[in-house]
Amino acid sequence: MDPIVPSNLYDQINLFFQESSDFVSEQFSLYGSTVHLCYFESLVDIRETRKSLLQLEIHFNEKKDTLEQIVLTTGGTFENSFDNIVQALLSGRLSLFSEDGLTHVMINPTHPRIARNVDVPQSENVIESSFDAFTEDIKTNISMLRTKINSKDLVIGNYMLGAFNPRRISLFHVSSKSQPKVVQRIIFLLEKNKEKEIEGVQDLSSALGLPKFSLVPAFVATEIPSETVRHLMEGRIVIFLDHYPYALAVPGFANDLWSMHGDRNFPFVFMVTIRAIRMLGLFVGLIAPGLYVALVSVNPEVLRIQLALSVALSREGVPYPALVEVLLMLGILEMIIEASLRLPKSIGPTVTMVGGIILGQAVVQAKLVSNLLIIILAATTIANFTLVGYQNAFMIRLFKYIILIISAIYGLLGTLSGVVWVCFYIASVTTFQYPYLNSSMKSGGTND
Repeated sequence: MDPIVPSNLYDQINLFFQESSDFVSEQFSLYGSTVHLCYFESLVDIRETRKSLLQLEIHFNEKKDTLEQIVLTTGGTFENSFDNIVQALLSGRLSLFSEDGLTHVMINPTHPRIARNVDVPQSENVIESSFDAFTEDIKTNISMLRTKINSKDLVIGNYMLGAFNPRRISLFHVSSKSQPKVVQRIIFLLEKNKEKEIEGVQDLSSALGLPKFSLVPAFVATEIPSETVRHLMEGRIVIFLDHYPYALAVPGFANDLWSMHGDRNFPFVFMVTIRAIRMLGLFVGLIAPGLYVALVSVNPEVLRIQLALSVALSREGVPYPALVEVLLMLGILEMIIEASLRLPKSIGPTVTMVGGIILGQAVVQAKLVSNLLIIILAATTIANFTLVGYQNAFMIRLFKYIILIISAIYGLLGTLSGVVWVCFYIASVTTFQYPYLNSSMKSGGTND
């Protein structure tokens, strides 16, 4: 026996969502007429929505149809497509059906507050700058940027990507600053991949045609609105993902490693000094482990005799080569860094600090590593995190392993060659035809 097919939209919607426990279908009396309400109680504040509908009765004309008057007073829309109604309900809208279930209106109801309030940045520390940070609610993030850029040139485009689980993406740019070709290219790629599921930044990168195995981040991720304003005023394009509390500025440039908008709140000399310290941290974090291995294992003759004897004395009793020694301790440090990020904030710093001290002292006393290496790697780790942005710091963490391996084979020549290779690689990276070594969008991109 064939299943009974519902004869109207109202019955079809009820049948479709019958297994969803938070789906509600109920009758509601409005101006002497009975309408059917359909909504998800997890997405709609029905109590406040009912109040709003009842308050509209004073504007009703008894000669007109109830649903027609709701459309006129609420800005709702008539909708007869089953698929569109389903998608609207899943997006948090409210459906009103006529008593016979044939006529249907979609309205925007009052939503419960389920997003967190604007708070201080959680993953980026700011000094003498604004302490607000983006949230998971994309509308809140748009409002924050609108209040900080009071310009008619700020253009915002909204796109929905994904067939199974559509996700909202907002594209920001300042028309008088941005490059039209880059904006048009991004819009074209978003519209071309509108069926692609976007679960995270990797999927967004794939939709925009960015390389999957690049060692250089294509986006500059930040949760600080003032940083995002700086990116927009430089002509970059900023992308927001709904339910993701970071702004993604594209393209990224090398000077993002050491420059922040908040630096401009300091006197000029202070700003230059801070950025110089970050540049120094970049070079220390990049070459210090490789330089240690090169000088200890391959080219000890470069050192003065007193320093060479001191280094040899510190390594007395260590049972394996300097490369193994460095890789062992770097692996432990990487695990400590990762653990400090994953542990609860109340105990994470304490546990990792105490664990690191105890572990470092134990391995030195056990003659597994030298005292000098502990100093070198501590300086390397500290220097690495002077850089701006976690992804930028992670990039340098990866590059240092390349230089380390080459240095272990070729010594100081390998260290120099590794640095040159890193420079060549970074110089070859482009994002939407803009080289990574550009200082800004004004420098111009490469040709197709």
